Amino acid sequence: MATHRIKATDEPGSAPFKAGVSSRGEGNVIDLAPDCALSGRIEVTGARNRLTIASGATLERYAPAGFGATVPDIGKRSDASLLIEGDDNVVEIASGARLGMNIVIRGNGNRIRIGPETWLHGFANLITDGATLTVGARTTMVQGSLQLHEPLTLSIGEDCMISSQVYVSVSDIHPIRDRVSGARINPGRPVEIGDHVWLGLRTMVMKGARIGHGAITAAGSIVSGEVPPHSLVGGAPARVMRNDVAWSRDLDLDAPVAVEPPPRRGWRLFGR
Repeated sequence: MATHRIKATDEPGSAPFKAGVSSRGEGNVIDLAPDCALSGRIEVTGARNRLTIASGATLERYAPAGFGATVPDIGKRSDASLLIEGDDNVVEIASGARLGMNIVIRGNGNRIRIGPETWLHGFANLITDGATLTVGARTTMVQGSLQLHEPLTLSIGEDCMISSQVYVSVSDIHPIRDRVSGARINPGRPVEIGDHVWLGLRTMVMKGARIGHGAITAAGSIVSGEVPPHSLVGGAPARVMRNDVAWSRDLDLDAPVAVEPPPRRGWRLFGR
């Protein structure tokens, strides 16, 4: 299918410029499928940036509902839904993706790839050089916050369900140093979230987390290490609460309910 190609020399309002899209700099290319829907503004500033929005995709600005997980990058104010400032950045939004997001890229050589039929609502900040954010097909997110402030990778698999007010970051964002040597003691680490993972309400996924296929994090979990596949974890820090679990998006009221054995009680030899 043909796409609109917008170059930095084009003037807003001229064909093939879409309303709400601006590009300033040299060699920027914005490819928009004719049937993509844009209700949020796009601003691209810099050189050799590339944005592709495929057929049937929707991009609109994030509108917080109640308590938000965090705020967008506050270094510079902008009302754009997608803001790119820098050189050689690439953003690819696949067919059928529905995004109600504020996406900010400030830096060079960053990559964002969002898979088909995703439904994402929240923030994504890439305030660095050389970071990569990938989101797999059919993944959903409600009021989430994805943060990359170091040149690392944040990977989210297919068919994940990210609940309200979930925060995911590859770093602590601000450095901590040893006072004597001056060496930094809190470097960032990549985050990997497998396919079909359910992140419960207000989960925090911290640097270095690796969450296996089919896993579940309980509400309020803080995850910073390895989560085995098909496990349920919870707590701060998160610990395995149960293994061999499976989850689905649809509530089946006819399914049998597991009966847990009562806790064992020992005799109290002393006490009042």
